[in-house]
Amino acid sequence: MEAAAPGAASARALEPHRIPTPESSADASSSSSPSPSHAADLRPVACEAGGEEGVLLDLDSPWAAPAEAERILGEAAATGAAAALQIIAEEQEEEDETPDNRQRQEDELIALEAIYGHDLTVFENKGGLRYFQIYIHYDVADGIDVCANLSSANVCSKGEGCSNGTGHGDGSDFLSYKCNFEYLPPLILTCLLPRSYPNKDPPYFTVTVKWMDLPQVSQLCEMLDTIWAELKGQEVVYQWVEWLRDSSRSHLWFDGKLTLGPDIVTHNGDDRAISRTNSLESVIPLMMSYSSNKRYQAFLEDVHMCLICLNQSKGSNFVRLSCQHLFCVKCMETLCRMHVKEGSVFQLVCPDTKCNASIPPFVLKRLLTEEEFERWDRLVLKKALDSMSDVVYCPRCGIGCLEDENNDAECPKCSFIFCSLCKEPCHPAKQCITPEEKIKRQQASGKMSEKEMARELLTIRKLFSDIQLCPKCKMPIVKTEGCNKMSCGNCGQLLCFRCGRAISGYDHFWNEECELFELRQYSDVTPFERHMEEVQISRRVKVQLSPIGSTIRCPKCRQRNFKDNEEYIFCWACRIHYCSLCRMRVDDKYMKSGHYRSSECVGLGSF
Repeated sequence: MEAAAPGAASARALEPHRIPTPESSADASSSSSPSPSHAADLRPVACEAGGEEGVLLDLDSPWAAPAEAERILGEAAATGAAAALQIIAEEQEEEDETPDNRQRQEDELIALEAIYGHDLTVFENKGGLRYFQIYIHYDVADGIDVCANLSSANVCSKGEGCSNGTGHGDGSDFLSYKCNFEYLPPLILTCLLPRSYPNKDPPYFTVTVKWMDLPQVSQLCEMLDTIWAELKGQEVVYQWVEWLRDSSRSHLWFDGKLTLGPDIVTHNGDDRAISRTNSLESVIPLMMSYSSNKRYQAFLEDVHMCLICLNQSKGSNFVRLSCQHLFCVKCMETLCRMHVKEGSVFQLVCPDTKCNASIPPFVLKRLLTEEEFERWDRLVLKKALDSMSDVVYCPRCGIGCLEDENNDAECPKCSFIFCSLCKEPCHPAKQCITPEEKIKRQQASGKMSEKEMARELLTIRKLFSDIQLCPKCKMPIVKTEGCNKMSCGNCGQLLCFRCGRAISGYDHFWNEECELFELRQYSDVTPFERHMEEVQISRRVKVQLSPIGSTIRCPKCRQRNFKDNEEYIFCWACRIHYCSLCRMRVDDKYMKSGHYRSSECVGLGSF
């Protein structure tokens, strides 16, 4: 190689954007193909949990084979330099053209940097010659079908079939395997610019496509030669890149599909073509992994909207659940911590109203603190045991035990054998004592006074009268006040407290015999109190039917008006005010005097 001429540009101050890997500095034999050692770089990335911004894998570098490209270009440059020396000796005009070529190369490289940005990697000058790589990605946003012709002997020996059922059964020696890719590994154009470029000679180049067959890559090299022949004397690198990106598919794609294989050793190829050397059985999984990882990188860099807070942010700040719904990390942390704190761990599901997919444990482990995750683990185990009909707890040490068909259980910790119904020592062939009898025995033995016994009996009777089992998880539910439409605090199931059946809304109370609000049946209730209770129940039903945010018809023009106030509604059509409870037309005088909830409003005037 000749030394750099005075004034020649030194290595450009442009740091290569790709992270160097051990394979990049290996010899040509180890870097010529994506070997199994690259599996760590191409491993699938979990999309369910958002990653940290900026932590992106350098997925393109294992497909570059820089050592082999450098070797080929070095040999080509050495041969070209020897030929150039003979031409210079014969034609002194070469010296006059060199400064012009140098400036044109400088201008072209600046333009390529502006156009391709991070897809361009500029290396140190080699012997004064400019040396760079351009990564080219096919635009296959809608996906592309790749048909791989695999060896039938290898596939059949593994017991595998074709993913789309396209295996040939006609006696051919290969099977066709078709898969769809959203992202294909890159094509890499590596160029070394001779001093005679662009006036006389083209750039020395290699085309690296580590997943294509040699004949296909050789076609690409031949087309680049054809483009140079048409544009001889002009800067040609930009035309090469654009043709590889946009037009090369017409030479490789047939019927919208790209066919690879079978694995046949081919020696009649272009020396500048760096193609697939490994079998398709090892390359196709690497391509699939590459497509999956690139899809995840695109998710991290895109902007998404949280379905809870409706804020927009980059994907690195999001959690994507297995149901593919997206939520920001902040909202998911708040939701998960709230359920763990309240103990409703069975309600840790996708927040989407039409989805019930569970939040995976590995996502919870990321969103919760270590103490919160341990509490979640304990609660899930406890509630799972509580929901199992054959699991009871030892009355002495509280350890979960399995009962047999005779309702007897043995504690694995203290070895106490007890009856699972009354929690007393095992009593074969004897009837269990009731809670009332147990309290009476304690009173008879002097451990409890008569007053305490009476209080305990009243408490037990009250509890048993106000307990209903959840129809889904069988957890006991106690009603203290309110209507008969209740929600299980353990699993979130809606149920009617009166009949114990699972419900989905208020339709159960209109179509069935169950009442939403129950009237008191005590004999000491006066007629006035009875009427007031009926009025209150009627008002509650109206409030349930017309909550704030619903619409109520105007009593004058029957126009529906939005209920944005709890007391009085203004009709935009006939411009009157009316009460939201009794729907009576009211004016300023009535409103100031407090018509809402008055005796006239609730109907006491007719009592």
